Formats: sequence, C-alpha cells, structure tokens
Amino acid sequence: MLSTIVTMHVVCAYLSLFLFVIRGSMQLSQKDWRAVKLLKILPHISDTVLLATALFFFFSFGFSWWKMTKLICFVGYVFCAAKFFGRKVNNPNPVFFVVGVLCLLSAMFLGYSH
Repeated sequence: MLSTIVTMHVVCAYLSLFLFVIRGSMQLSQKDWRAVKLLKILPHISDTVLLATALFFFFSFGFSWWKMTKLICFVGYVFCAAKFFGRKVNNPNPVFFVVGVLCLLSAMFLGYSH
C-alpha cells in the first residue's frame, strides 16, 4: 500500500509540474487554455491528490524539517498559480509563473534528496 501511495505522489507531482508549464506557456502566449476542459479540471485533481498524499506522509511518519519545507513550497506554488492564472488577471505577471515552477521543483528536489 505504501508503495502505491508513494507512486501516486510522484506521478501527481510530475503531472502538476507538466500541467503548470503547459498552462503557463499558453497563458504567456495569450492562448485560451481555459477552452481545453482537461486543462481546467486535471490540475485541480492532481494537486488535490498530491496534497492528500503529502498529508498522509506528514501525519504517518512524523514531523521533519524537510517535509515542512516541502509543504511550504507547495503552498507557494499554489499561491503563485492562483496569482498567475486568476480569472480577474488581465496581464499575468511572469514572475508568478517562474516562482511557481521553482517552488514545485524545490519541493520535488527535497523529496528526492530525502
């Protein structure tokens, strides 16, 4: 069971990164990614499963600094995604996109290095 949860976590992390980059590049090139239904729904599912599995690890195996840092990086990624992809954002700031990618990559690096 544990290996299944770890696999789900890793797959969702890569899927979240892939979808974030796809939507971000479309947003920056002023293409309507919201017209693609899968790009509207799949990131929410992937991020929810990613967070749920992360919380499972956090509560099952106890506190450690790197898990807390991963969680902070994930929250930073979600914040940047909300600021960059918000419906009310007319002119998206690419800084939020870059910082969001860096936050997610940092969380992934922490996971692989521990």
